[in-house]
Amino acid sequence: MSNRKIYFPLAMSIAVAIGLLLGNKLSSNQSLTAAQINKNKLNKLIDFIDKEYVDNVNTDSIVDITVDKILENLDPHSVYINKKNIASINESMRGDFVGIGVNFYMYKDTLAVIKSVKNGPSEKAGIKAGDRILYAEKVQLYDKKIPSDSIISNLRGEEGSEVNLTIFRKTSGKKFKVKLTRDRIPLKSVDVALKVSNDVGYIKMNRFSETTYDEFHKALLNLKSQGIKSLILDVRGNGGGYLDMAEDIADDFLKDKELIVKTVNKKGTEDATYATSKGDFETGDLYILIDEKVWCNVKCRLATVQQFV
Repeated sequence: MSNRKIYFPLAMSIAVAIGLLLGNKLSSNQSLTAAQINKNKLNKLIDFIDKEYVDNVNTDSIVDITVDKILENLDPHSVYINKKNIASINESMRGDFVGIGVNFYMYKDTLAVIKSVKNGPSEKAGIKAGDRILYAEKVQLYDKKIPSDSIISNLRGEEGSEVNLTIFRKTSGKKFKVKLTRDRIPLKSVDVALKVSNDVGYIKMNRFSETTYDEFHKALLNLKSQGIKSLILDVRGNGGGYLDMAEDIADDFLKDKELIVKTVNKKGTEDATYATSKGDFETGDLYILIDEKVWCNVKCRLATVQQFV
């Protein structure tokens, strides 16, 4: 009996302690939002895979895949750039580089050419928009989950070095080989700026990079000095870029204090940018050329950010 007298109080104490612990757990969980609970689930899963899974797993890549899938379900325009690609993306937004001179993105499992850089090695070799690059030398670049940095390293190289490419042209359904000599590729935003008639100017822009506004503004002033009254601004095939560059360009067309862009978050907080009085083409006629499917749904969303090699 004496043993029982010791045992039962001890058992009751343990039960009460467990009850209090569970109660605290439940009450703290109840105070968490659904988003916080889901974050905890994700963190615990990644930690568990990292510590307990039988093989070594790159958990960074799991996070990248997860973030990509989340953004894919938000809208067609939100894209996550991982740390491996950010250097290349930043480079494509400024200066120049040594490579074969194509703007590309990964379509499903194949490197698809968006366009060849004007006067670059690829354009001189006849590589066109829509072509697929299958091999660089004997390195297969399709039907494999190859990281973008690996693709870039196979296509870029030293100035003057050569690379043999195998190309598939979808329009003809044929494969062919070309030998390219890598060269220094200038990254210009304004492809063309010219006077197309007595009073009409034309400017073609391929992206919004660090130098876009300076290039555009210089071209605009040059066309104005030639007496243009109307301007055709061609942004077909423009891969996007820095919003502030687009805002600066819009400022040249809008009058003082006219709205350029406004964002509103879910709490109703507004952030707006307005034109200034510095506009250099506020009274002329403006015609903007855009792609037919500029507003696309999730199915036509680019798999990755466009890059240059």
